[in-house]
Amino acid sequence: MLTYTFKIKASNKQIQLFEEHLNTTRMLYNLAKETKDYAYSKGVKLTKFDLINQLPELKKEFQWIYNVNGATLQGVIERLYKGYDKFFSDLKRGKSASKPKWAKKKNWNSVEFKQGNLKNTKPNLRFEEDGRFNLPKIGKVRIFKSRKVNGNIKLARIVKKVDGWYLQIVTDYELPKCNNQAQVGVDSGIKYNFVTSDGQFFENIKTTKKYENKLAEAQRKLSLKKKRSNNFYREVEKVKRIHLKISRVREDYLHKISRELANNYQTVFVEDLDVSEMVQDKNFSKAISDVSWSKFFQYLEYKTELIKVDAKYTSQECNNCGHTSKENRPNQETFKCVKCGHSGNADFEASLTIKKRGQTLLEKYGK
Repeated sequence: MLTYTFKIKASNKQIQLFEEHLNTTRMLYNLAKETKDYAYSKGVKLTKFDLINQLPELKKEFQWIYNVNGATLQGVIERLYKGYDKFFSDLKRGKSASKPKWAKKKNWNSVEFKQGNLKNTKPNLRFEEDGRFNLPKIGKVRIFKSRKVNGNIKLARIVKKVDGWYLQIVTDYELPKCNNQAQVGVDSGIKYNFVTSDGQFFENIKTTKKYENKLAEAQRKLSLKKKRSNNFYREVEKVKRIHLKISRVREDYLHKISRELANNYQTVFVEDLDVSEMVQDKNFSKAISDVSWSKFFQYLEYKTELIKVDAKYTSQECNNCGHTSKENRPNQETFKCVKCGHSGNADFEASLTIKKRGQTLLEKYGK
């Protein structure tokens, strides 16, 4: 699956439609959550199909719900249940878990449209001859189409960002993988974003720190404004724009690294990290969020054959003799085996261990 993102040239009428869709789907999400939670408190377990089956009656009663595509409404309920499925899955695995929260206006910023399975008719999600993209219940939207869309369209979504509206198109296209059969282990770190078993060190560009003074100044000005005043909301927009800039710089860097690896290696081994648990550590939460390992793994997943290995003791295991001890790593940067004396850069040594573990997994399952 591949996602393409294009900025929308939206008219005022379309922006109003987009906002109505956001408000309607957010209301439905909260209503579905309220209904499910209330039923559960009474000992009744409602499935997502129970709630989906109530949509026709709800649409008859409220015209503004009818104005949103039926598949989009179903997708909202499915989105809620995915959150509950993850919650119960985390509980079973002993991880810290929290129930899906109420959808707040400031956080609810996207609406999904599914591709209908229609025979002998045009698909509901499609590019028209004039280059515009058709969305059910909204119509044709003009976009800045910067590249060709490959594959069959599976779904689309409109996304509201601080600098405008965007169209995301998800297709079934699979990027061609590198066919040289080369393999590499990648260690994730703080000083270096990533270190490979072939000796590449990708620097941590510390995106947040680069903009922290600008961000602090904007937040300071925001704190001086009267809440809910026009000046307050103007400053909120400035803070959001800085956060958007930070995320875009970070994502661009991660895309470049993952593309470089994808061009040179067919298989990439990484640690199976529970990043959501790791960011709970107050000493490292900011640094871990800034390097964004999870997003990097997502990029690698559709560009390469990504294999995750057990992350336990990768930084303490000697890849020369196999001895594992916390004394093997006397400090953050140095590895020195207390048994055989093998030494080197700690992150590089960890990447070699990750590669060995990955190759062992491949041999075990005959791949």
